[in-house]
Amino acid sequence: MICHTLIYKFGESVSAEDREQFLKELSETVRDTGLSVGFDYRSHEWLPVDDKAIGMTGTAIAQIVCEDGETMRKFSELTSTHEFIAAWRSRISYEAAYANHAPLTAVPASNPLHHAEHTVTVHAPVGVVWDILVDVEGYARIFPPTQDVKLLEESPTHQIARLVVDVNGEVNTWISRRDIDADNRVITYRQLEHAPIVGHMGGQWRALPLGDDTTQLVLTHEFRAREAVDGMVAGKLTPQEADAALRAVVERNSVADLGAVKKTAEATAPGNGGGR
Repeated sequence: MICHTLIYKFGESVSAEDREQFLKELSETVRDTGLSVGFDYRSHEWLPVDDKAIGMTGTAIAQIVCEDGETMRKFSELTSTHEFIAAWRSRISYEAAYANHAPLTAVPASNPLHHAEHTVTVHAPVGVVWDILVDVEGYARIFPPTQDVKLLEESPTHQIARLVVDVNGEVNTWISRRDIDADNRVITYRQLEHAPIVGHMGGQWRALPLGDDTTQLVLTHEFRAREAVDGMVAGKLTPQEADAALRAVVERNSVADLGAVKKTAEATAPGNGGGR
């Protein structure tokens, strides 16, 4: 395997919507080639020390994975790759640095890290959708599997909450940290304490305005089942069963959660019979 890791620094004039569209189109360009076996991207997680950092501090990072160096070479020489770069260079200002390298960490094939992305168009202003997303205690009212949410810690830029959720007929509880980027309307979450079969769970809620009264809502998950002990996960599932169960739960709940936010936002949006 060979990885092509890109660090992007977008100009201050580049909007959050353009950054997201750039990365979305990059994802589509990579996957359409059929040469990549993996692709993902993330926003840079800003730290206070970054204000004094020397050198380029990126806005986002992306990684393309190919089977070998020859495949990566073919990808780099494709017309579609250069057309993507030329098109966006003419539209926005950004710097890019990259490195080609072998994978830095090895993930056992028996317990892979999965990435899932789901999206829905909401016919409501982005402000209405955002208010629903940041009201984590309100999740117990709009998401049927969520029985209770208790805020343990909160500031304008983060929340730590304990959630009690019905998962396949069993009551599970975990603690999640949510980092809030109100300017870009992004909530980045990760579980600090997991449900019994979960080894890692994190992702983002992203609310992107498509107009005054329409919002694109994106929900991503990055997850892995818990490691087996004596061949079993949580004492009852094989690693394969735990992986399949977790993927099914993420798929089912993602669709349901997006639908619940959409229904609530459209019911409360001004002009749709609701009011603020």
